[in-house]
Amino acid sequence: MAVTNAFSVDVEDYFQVRSFESVVPYSSWSSYEPRVGRSTRRLLDLLAARGVRGTFFVLGWNARRDPGLVKDISRAGHEIASHGWSHKPVYRMSPEDFRAEATETKAVLEDITGSPVLGFRASNYSIVSSTLWALDILVETGHLYDSSIFPIRRRAYGIPGEQVDPHERQTGKGALVEFPMSTYRLAGQNLPFGSGAYLRLLPSDLTALLVRRLNSKARPAVVSVHPWELDPDQPRIRSWIARPNHYAFLGRTLPRLDSLLRQFKFESMAALLRQAGLLR
Repeated sequence: MAVTNAFSVDVEDYFQVRSFESVVPYSSWSSYEPRVGRSTRRLLDLLAARGVRGTFFVLGWNARRDPGLVKDISRAGHEIASHGWSHKPVYRMSPEDFRAEATETKAVLEDITGSPVLGFRASNYSIVSSTLWALDILVETGHLYDSSIFPIRRRAYGIPGEQVDPHERQTGKGALVEFPMSTYRLAGQNLPFGSGAYLRLLPSDLTALLVRRLNSKARPAVVSVHPWELDPDQPRIRSWIARPNHYAFLGRTLPRLDSLLRQFKFESMAALLRQAGLLR
């Protein structure tokens, strides 16, 4: 029996990424041309053609300004989850600010869709060793699962040594399910793949091989994209720091994603966690 993998989308626009925060502060977002709607709807068309449903982690800022987009995602049968409000990394927030953002985003998304928001993903996987307190707050604010932890070692994110498969973990406020981002153990290290720049930069045959290897062990992979990665014609923002990763091979995203959707089975994170008995 084929293993079903998780498909997810971080619904953020090209000017909202962490790499541009020094030149595009949150206070200036409203001055930029929004393109997340057209890119997300292009992705919705692809998913509909392939019969795939996934989880869309939506920024509250975007939901407030384009509730019709959130409704379109939900009506297409996809899960709506929270990506926070301002895309600020958790390690740059106080617990009080994080709680306020998590609460407001959940409320706005639930008001738009009329359905409960169960999942959360922090910007740039920024729940790290020093910000595990955020998991307590997610429990308190009514979230049932998180998908913010990358079990790798990187300068700005990751917790090496964390569990690599979906699991229930105890926080100071109760149980929360963690659905970590995908890695494959190679040469004593966890190799990240299948999401964001990793999807664009790694050879496509290698990504498919690693998904297949995980599935051979009855483990689901997580494939994740951003709408701006399907938008090669997006305006260029002057920032030499971000250019190599942000703009590299944007034209690859759609055909590579389509290839994976054709080769493997995918579902939303909540659906997979229910199938595994981790969510009721």
